[in-house]
Amino acid sequence: MNLLYSLTLTVTNPIEGDLKPGLEEGDITPGLLGFLATLFLALCVVFLIRDMVKRIRRVRYRSQVTGEADGTDAEASAGDEAAEDAALDAAEKTDHAGPRPSSSNPAG
Repeated sequence: MNLLYSLTLTVTNPIEGDLKPGLEEGDITPGLLGFLATLFLALCVVFLIRDMVKRIRRVRYRSQVTGEADGTDAEASAGDEAAEDAALDAAEKTDHAGPRPSSSNPAG
């Protein structure tokens, strides 16, 4: 109960005059630099999460492919893994590069 009373007093009666002489309230706030640093960190976290999700999907896909290839010999599964890596790389390039050009005329 005492905590609620002191919280109410703090909110309703702000203490003024606690700053050193010559300082204003605007001088001690984080300002634009603090906002930009926080924004930078938030963007980094978003991109890291996005990359992690992409890598987890790749691992799941590989485990599905290797799970289907359990009945084959080791050489066939190694060849499948190389083909899978090539397919994933090609898919990743198309995600970043936009639509693929048609391959009906290879001369260009």
